[in-house]
Amino acid sequence: MRHIIPPPWKTWIRNFFLDLDARIDSTLFSSAKGLRELYERYSTFMDRFYVGRWKRWVFIEPLSEAVTIGLGGMILMLALAIPAFRETADDDWLKKSDLAVSFLDRYGNPIGSRGIKHNDSIPLEDFPDVLIKATLATEDRRFYDHFGIDIAGTARALVTNAQAGGVRQGGSSITQQLAKNLFLNNERTIERKVKEAFLAVWLETRLTKNEILKLYLDRAYMGGGTFGVDGAAHFYFNKSARDVNLQEAAMLAGLFKAPTKYAPHINLPAARARANVVLDNLVDAGFMTEGQVFGARRNPAVAVDRRDENSPNYYLDWAFDEMRKLVDTFPKSYTERVFVVRAAIDMNVQRAAEEAVENQLRQFGRDYHATQAATVVADIDGGVRAMVGGRDYGASQFNRATDAYRQPGSSFKPYVYTTALLNGFTPNSKVVDGPVCIGNWCPQNYGHSYSGSVTLTQAITRSINVVPVKLSIALGGKSPNPAKVGRAKIVEVARRFGLKAPLPDTPSLPIGSGRGHRAGACGRLCDIPEQGQGRSRPTRCWKCAPVPAIWCGASTATARSRCRRSRPRLHRTWPR
Repeated sequence: MRHIIPPPWKTWIRNFFLDLDARIDSTLFSSAKGLRELYERYSTFMDRFYVGRWKRWVFIEPLSEAVTIGLGGMILMLALAIPAFRETADDDWLKKSDLAVSFLDRYGNPIGSRGIKHNDSIPLEDFPDVLIKATLATEDRRFYDHFGIDIAGTARALVTNAQAGGVRQGGSSITQQLAKNLFLNNERTIERKVKEAFLAVWLETRLTKNEILKLYLDRAYMGGGTFGVDGAAHFYFNKSARDVNLQEAAMLAGLFKAPTKYAPHINLPAARARANVVLDNLVDAGFMTEGQVFGARRNPAVAVDRRDENSPNYYLDWAFDEMRKLVDTFPKSYTERVFVVRAAIDMNVQRAAEEAVENQLRQFGRDYHATQAATVVADIDGGVRAMVGGRDYGASQFNRATDAYRQPGSSFKPYVYTTALLNGFTPNSKVVDGPVCIGNWCPQNYGHSYSGSVTLTQAITRSINVVPVKLSIALGGKSPNPAKVGRAKIVEVARRFGLKAPLPDTPSLPIGSGRGHRAGACGRLCDIPEQGQGRSRPTRCWKCAPVPAIWCGASTATARSRCRRSRPRLHRTWPR
């Protein structure tokens, strides 16, 4: 090997690498020397600004910390602002809140409306001056002075609430309230308040103050199923908002805080007391004198008596939400936002359902420590004929028929039997109704007794608990953990039905230990009478409501009603 490379080449190669090594060493040395000199120059320059002793701790250190915290705060604000601005990603964000729907029952009779009344909308300059002043004095006195967030008002509200030991005064500006009405919900969370603040600033950059005020007056919920002060004026006083007087304007302005609590058709004394507070605010804000409001105090507003007008509000709220989802599926080229919808509700059945809820609560409510109940009645075609989401809509607008989450219980068992039928079992297959345990858990039947060998038809008819658990084990076959594998198959079938509620993998899953609302439970079972073909029909329809007629504490009385498809039929929808 030594003789392969000629000696002259060896000398050249050796000299080459020696030269390369020297150049690298020289470069590194020169670079290090240059960096050191640069650092020394920088240090010499910065020494001119050196502040020592007490001046450093009084000025420099706080400023440095402020810059650091401020930079971190800006990064945090950016991270929090991104979710808020996603709410405005739709270019049609303003029109999405413009939906107005008038509802007819199955016979074509008007039963109510929801949304913004476009045809009754009036320009801001046509609103009475007393109504504008009453709103600003009560909701946001510095509306025309702040940038969307009233820092002084928020600080004042925090101090007031801290002194009172609870929420006594709101700190949200009109712009923040509008942001909540347009983009957010009413949940009381820090995340929602942060989004609300960013969206308020965003609205201030997109709209003028008068446009924001006009939107607020048109879109705020005013109780009685009405939105906007003009709709509220028609509902409560049978007149346009153009014609309201001082006492009526004060009562309307008092509804923004708690429209249900202060609705005059529900609690007139509370509405008048709230209107009196609004009159105080007008005087405190300097918009009026005590003499000017004296007449309104002595002669408070009188609202139209609507106690005999039993509007199916829970049904209308639910139907309006479903209509909004339906409109979202329309192409963007379709700009119509005013609709008349003919629903499947039967007001005779609705009144009977409301009476049934009240009677059940009076008879059994104390025994089961229940103060609320819910019922939904559906016909064989899937049309929801009646829906009651609570005892008193005026006291609580929470719809327990569609939004209350409870354990599905025995209503989950059909998914288990469907899974069994899909895996080789038949309605006449026999399973022994006897003791079974999965780990330390041993299910029991309602009567704490067993029936021996029963068919699947008998088991589901008698709602036996043990049989679904045994089926979940049998569905697992010969796997190392058959119960777990069987439950996975059951969950897969439930998902295919469209069930979206959380289904935790627990041994008690086959007998309905998960959670969900009544609407989801029944809605997914509607395909069974139609042999799985219910949702494939071309009829446009809504989400189905639950079969249980009364859900009261631990007691459930079921209605003998069947549904045809996962969503009740939408008889007809057409633009107004």
